[in-house]
This record gives sequence, structure tokens and C-alpha cells, in this order.
Amino acid sequence: MACCTFYEERQGSTLPGEQDVVARVCQREYDAGAVSHRTLEALQEVGILAPDSLRVVWSSPGYSHCCFTAHSDMDPVLAQQITQAFTSIDIHDPMGKTILDGEQYKAFVPGITEGWDIVEKAAEQEGLI
Repeated sequence: MACCTFYEERQGSTLPGEQDVVARVCQREYDAGAVSHRTLEALQEVGILAPDSLRVVWSSPGYSHCCFTAHSDMDPVLAQQITQAFTSIDIHDPMGKTILDGEQYKAFVPGITEGWDIVEKAAEQEGLI
């Protein structure tokens, strides 16, 4: 894994994040990487990634990813206002569409706290935390 470096320490790339990870693994710059199953499917659908060209080592059960986090003592009213601001972004509104397209989303949804334990356990088993 290229000496387990952080993303910011890599040479720049013009590819989107997960596509960049896949490219680096395919070019054998990295031994492994973490990407979503949907990314692999999408890259195969457009012919960028040949089926069976990578081996999936581990897949997590579903969990709420790409979450915004805050200190546990954050004012709950402020947290709800921020959640409402994000979840009210509408793909049918031109500005909302621009925001959501930038993230390749159709909507923002409230995060959940369940499902992280499996990710934390895997990280502990790998000595990451």
C-alpha cells in the first residue's frame, strides 16, 4: 500500500478519488485500496475496468458513509439546523442540482449512527486504530 501513506502525500491526479485508487492498484503502484462496490460497477459499465481484473479482499456490510461529524457536545438545535439545510437541497432546483451533481448524489439524507462498529472492528484487527 505504498508504505501506507495518506491520500495527501500522493502525487496529484486528475482522476476522481476512488477512480484514482482503482487506477493506482491496477498499475500496481498500490497493493490494495478501499473503494465502494458501486465505483467498481460503474467503472466496469463504462469499460474502464475489466471484470475480474481486481480481487475484492473484503466487503463491509452497508453503513452510512461520507458523513459529516461534529463534537459530541455540539448544540443539538444547531446540529438539526445543519441537517435540515443539507437534506432540504433539492435536485430539481438549479443550485441544488449543481451541489448534488458535484458530489454525484441525488440527495443528502440524515446520517445514522448504526453500522460503524463493523468498520471500527476491522480497523482494530488491521492495527489501524
